[in-house]
Amino acid sequence: MSPAFLLALVAAACPARAPAPGSPGVTAVAKLPAEEAMKQNAEGKRLYRQGRWAEARAKYRAALAADPDFLDAQLNIACSFSREGRYGDATDEAIKLVRAAYVPWQREVREAADLGILQDQTDYPRLVTASSEAAAAWGEAVGKGIFFVARTKPPVNVAGEGLLVLRRNQEIFSWNPETGRYFQVTAEDGRVLGFVRSADGRRLAYVLGGKLIRERGKPELLRELSLRVLEIATMALGPNVAIPGDVVGLKLVFVTTPELAVTEPGGGSRSYRLGSRGLEEVDSVDKTSPKDVLVISGALGAHSGGRQVKRAGCTLDVVTKQTPGGLWQIEVAIPSVATRSGKSLALDARYGAGLPGLSFFDGPPRPKAARAVQNDKK
Repeated sequence: MSPAFLLALVAAACPARAPAPGSPGVTAVAKLPAEEAMKQNAEGKRLYRQGRWAEARAKYRAALAADPDFLDAQLNIACSFSREGRYGDATDEAIKLVRAAYVPWQREVREAADLGILQDQTDYPRLVTASSEAAAAWGEAVGKGIFFVARTKPPVNVAGEGLLVLRRNQEIFSWNPETGRYFQVTAEDGRVLGFVRSADGRRLAYVLGGKLIRERGKPELLRELSLRVLEIATMALGPNVAIPGDVVGLKLVFVTTPELAVTEPGGGSRSYRLGSRGLEEVDSVDKTSPKDVLVISGALGAHSGGRQVKRAGCTLDVVTKQTPGGLWQIEVAIPSVATRSGKSLALDARYGAGLPGLSFFDGPPRPKAARAVQNDKK
């Protein structure tokens, strides 16, 4: 077999042109459930409300058969066993769920009202152990991918003036170039604005949104922002640390510890380092050139850019671009063959995606936003 043919095979496999069947993860960021799955699940809910547990479960299992990615039905099966007093069976089904998709379903299992009683049952330690194992497996899977921010549903509009809620429905995801599968990384009620990865690659630091204040003739301000750190290998979350005061914008870097440079409404600036007791004020952020930088402003949102990612089989250019219709997307290409062979693809995020975050503005490209994207490419 010739070296040229081998090279062609490698190029064809990386990045994957379509999600690999049977591999862990899901086929899209915001995959719409199959119509039959939704129908069967709705029937199951009707029977559930009547206390007809076995019949409800039959419908939920039919929903899973119609669409194996529709894990709402799996949670409903666990809840039906719990309501019936079959706590061992409920635990078994909850374990299946957290192993199938640790994020976001571990949180859903923990917070589901009809599963709360499991914490008082003798089977509960099995669920705790399984959750820890699932966290490690999920951390290993997401760590192999390329991280990005994507919307799980359409965002709340932030046009107009006044006190606006930053409910952008954005979470961090990971995409595996070899399998083409997607993994959700955070479950923060859609409040993720952007992130950076630590220099050693083991942790993520991300900013959570609160409010956007827009008044005519004044700079846009961000309020109630916070910072959080995730240990990728264990999926362990640090505390949610408030960023003080209103800010015009910020820069986040993460060499050995997260550091913030914040621009204040009056034009002044402050720098912080995340320590054991929260954010500690410092003279300036780390001067070392970090691999990742997150820049967020009240005027534009996260300044999107791109990066080059080296894999065993290929080198990828990963860039945030805006479609003619105004949707922010991530395009992945192999630099050496992209222009000649069309080896590029857009990640499957129907409501928008960006790296390391997303603009506040959708719709036809705005000249001001376009310049910011061009100037911020890494």
